[in-house]
Order: sequence, then C-alpha cells, then structure tokens
Amino acid sequence: MLKKILIALSIIVGIVILAVAALFISSWASRPKTDKEFLSKLKGEVVFTRRNAEGISDIWKINANGTGETMLYHNDKDKTRTTFPYWSLDGSKIYFLMYDMATEKKEIYEVDTDGKNIRVVKNPDRTPLDTNQWSRGKDIRVFNGDIYIIKDGQEFRIFKHSGYYNQDYAAGSGASETSWGPDKKYIIFEVDGAIVVADKTGRLTKITNGNSPDWKY
Repeated sequence: MLKKILIALSIIVGIVILAVAALFISSWASRPKTDKEFLSKLKGEVVFTRRNAEGISDIWKINANGTGETMLYHNDKDKTRTTFPYWSLDGSKIYFLMYDMATEKKEIYEVDTDGKNIRVVKNPDRTPLDTNQWSRGKDIRVFNGDIYIIKDGQEFRIFKHSGYYNQDYAAGSGASETSWGPDKKYIIFEVDGAIVVADKTGRLTKITNGNSPDWKY
C-alpha cells in the first residue's frame, strides 16, 4: 500500500512540475521579439530605466528604432532608487524620481539630454507616472496584463499577455507603464523586462530591455 501511495505522489509531483515548466516556457515563447522592419520606421527617442549589476536602476536613452543606446545617469547612491524617467514638454530635459529608501523621501531630478547637469527640480512641467498607475493614457486600459484602446465607448485589445499574470509589479506579470507615442500612432509599454511598441493593429516590436519608458519625437 505504501509503495502505491509513493508512486501516486511521484506522479502528482511530476505532473505539477511539468505544468509549471510548460507555463514558463509558454510565457518565454510569447514574449515580443524584435521586428526589424517595424522598428526601422520608428522615430524619436525613448528614456527608460534598466537595472545594473547591483540591482539598482540607472537612467538610459535610446533611439526608438533601437540604435544609439546611452546611459544618462548611473545611480551609485546607497539605499536609493531611480524610477520613472520622462521628458520635459519641450524635450530639452529628462526628469526622474529619486526615492530614498531609508527616509522614504521622494525628489524629482532633472538631467540634460547628454547626461550632464543633474539637479533637483521643484516644479517640473510634467507629472511623473505614479507607482499605482498602469497607464499614462486615459484611453488606454491595462487589465490582467493585456492592453486595450478605448474608442467611442468600446475597447479594442491590441496586446494579449499569455504568460503568468500577477497584479503586483513583478517579472512576467503582463503589460505595465503604458503610454501613447508622440503622435498617438503607437503605444509603448513594458512587459517581462522588455520595452515594446505596438501599433493599433497589435503589431509588436521589442526595442530593448528595460522598464518605465517615455517616448518623444
């Protein structure tokens, strides 16, 4: 009897392991890939964050077509986080949030587009994305990791996340930090640690690895 129970438990454990493996393989396989033709048509520049070897996010910039990737700010301050970079209205500066984990103090910094003249700014001309927001656009809805465009009272899904979904910000949890491109032809967002652009038909291309993208022409 004990032998039969052990065999049954082994079978159950094996099924669970296979199911989990299939889930992760499905999630990996469904991640957006780089569509070179689509990517080559994209204009402007994107600022974003990327975690360094110490697990701390630095501020980066890249051309929307995937070229010219440059680090603008390396965060070497202990117990701080740099998050949510975004362009000023005239595109001449980049703002980002600096969060002190020891004091829980948040400050907005600005930096020139060449990475110089980093300083605290009190009155930026734009408001950064809040950590509780999934989208910057009122006509973009993110639900269960999928992206919907809202038009004339109807919703049209342009991105379906087929991997594991978690309502918290976590790897594999679906689309987040979504916003329109400058001319509202495209939506840019983060999914599974990649920065992705989608057009209104759902065609996708990965630009690079990173988080918290903001796009300007």
